[in-house]
Amino acid sequence: MRKTLSVLLIVSMVVLCCMAPAYTETAGSGNVFLYGESHADPSCLEKELAAWADCYAGGIRDLFVELPFYSAEYLNLWMHSDTDELLEFFYNAMEGTQSHAPCVLDFYRKIKASFPDTVFHGTDVGHQFNTLGTAYLALLESEGRKDSDQYRLTEETIEQGRTFYTMRAESSNSAFVYREKQMVDNFLRAYDALGQKDVMGIYGSAHTNLFSLDSTGSVPCMGAQLKNHFGNHIHSTDLTKSSVIRSDTVTLNGKQYEASYFGSDDISSWAPDFLKRDFWRVEGAYEDLKNAPVTGDCLPAGNYIMEIKASQVFIVEYTKKDGSHLRLYYIADGSTTSAGVLNTYGIVVSE
Repeated sequence: MRKTLSVLLIVSMVVLCCMAPAYTETAGSGNVFLYGESHADPSCLEKELAAWADCYAGGIRDLFVELPFYSAEYLNLWMHSDTDELLEFFYNAMEGTQSHAPCVLDFYRKIKASFPDTVFHGTDVGHQFNTLGTAYLALLESEGRKDSDQYRLTEETIEQGRTFYTMRAESSNSAFVYREKQMVDNFLRAYDALGQKDVMGIYGSAHTNLFSLDSTGSVPCMGAQLKNHFGNHIHSTDLTKSSVIRSDTVTLNGKQYEASYFGSDDISSWAPDFLKRDFWRVEGAYEDLKNAPVTGDCLPAGNYIMEIKASQVFIVEYTKKDGSHLRLYYIADGSTTSAGVLNTYGIVVSE
């Protein structure tokens, strides 16, 4: 049996998402396009705008977000307002969270300016229930809408928030397990209400992996739970991962291949003798190398700075503090770790 991890390469695993196909390849049949972000990261926000531009051009108008129902409703009201009063009320209520950042405020303004028919759907539990939640209930009541679906959903979301924060105060992982389940239920409720439509969703990347556990390691994350419901109609892209920087040429077992270079990460904090490691994906090499001898090492997907998928080959080059290099080769055959994360295995290759 292959070893689960080389002692040399032990690192904390992070989540992996499968790269989504282009919207135009699968449009029009009730698809869900998830994008995983690092909250308030300007680079991620720019990629999200580009993704939404693509989806919007293809006819999608429904944007699912990691916000409570009532928070998204405030954004929807603002989208049809002549002032920024509602946006500023929403933004000020987010103080103390990652969403209270100028780049996030700018993101929403760009959505309104370029994609005015966007409809936000909030599917998180009731954060800010004492501010945005109670204020939205008061607004609905003032409009004579106490018997509306919006009022009922706001009350339900507030109750979810109270439950989550009560559980969290006990320092129990059960709070986050509860939240993950509610995010799934809320997502499906909002999706089903739309009918058979394509939608896009933006969530923290810990929620969008289609094959991973939640942050507690106890249950499948939101994306994985939704995968069980939507099957091949759900697609996920992790925007926190690196893109191709350049294309190199490598020779493996006497054959030349194109190798896409993705950059490096600093590993000096956990590997005392090393400075960094660089990553390449060797294009078109899987069939040639799938039967190569294995080394016994493995490197789970979370170690890679880019998206990886099954049937791919990788080069990981470690730079030591003495200036020397250690170049290793890995292959992904579709096997996963016990936590359901895609694994890559060391193989023996000659240059």
